[in-house]
Amino acid sequence: MKGLKKYLGYVKNPKLQLVKSQLAYYYFLHGILYSESNIHQSENYMQKALDIGLKFKQNIAIAKLNMAIASLSKGNKKKAELLLLEAKKTDIHGLLHEQIQIIKIQMKKMNIGNRQNPFIRKNF
Repeated sequence: MKGLKKYLGYVKNPKLQLVKSQLAYYYFLHGILYSESNIHQSENYMQKALDIGLKFKQNIAIAKLNMAIASLSKGNKKKAELLLLEAKKTDIHGLLHEQIQIIKIQMKKMNIGNRQNPFIRKNF
């Protein structure tokens, strides 16, 4: 990640220095870089990369998976489910199958956490 940050830092004005496909991967790599520290910033970069146009289906699947995680962290479960479904469709080699399953399990746990336990005594 340090090396990635270093090389992305060399690009001072990406819109002028890079062609369209390079710009898409520039934003994609920034999205990966921020995915560990700031998921909402990562979502913005991934959305820009998808809007400009990533070429490989696997990279599109990774971007949509990251955006699903960001949507889930915001509490937007419907959008997260939609993005997960799209990521699953574009993951032609099945490399992200485990990650998609983990996120689906997390989504189910979120549902369980919202229900009230009927055995808890209420003190009024």
